[in-house]
Amino acid sequence: MIAGMSTTTGRFDLTRWDEDTYHDEHGVRLVAVSVAKAFEGGISGTSTARLLQALAKEGAAAYVGIEHVSAAVDGRSGTFVLQHCAVASDTGRQLTVEVVPNSGSGQLAGISGELTITVSPEGEHTYSFTYELG
Repeated sequence: MIAGMSTTTGRFDLTRWDEDTYHDEHGVRLVAVSVAKAFEGGISGTSTARLLQALAKEGAAAYVGIEHVSAAVDGRSGTFVLQHCAVASDTGRQLTVEVVPNSGSGQLAGISGELTITVSPEGEHTYSFTYELG
């Protein structure tokens, strides 16, 4: 861990997943998704997000998204925004979820960091959030 950085962990549930396919042609489906989450653990609160997904042939996919989080992080309350960027294929997957600079408010003003998401085979979502408060 980098000096000055803290790491906190927990889980979240998807409390809403509403999708709208806006393009479906040649084996590629483009989808706009509205998502809500409930966080437990080091992050305690809720979020809403908008995602754009590309679902391609043979399980390949990608998405980008913006998520507004209203929560306490290790007891400090406020809000911040996360940017998601992911791609997956039969050769692997990459997911980056980073705090948008200068998006923190309240006791989370100046927050920066990266969130790692893991999905179990049973579908449970857990996270590890490495962050710094500036």
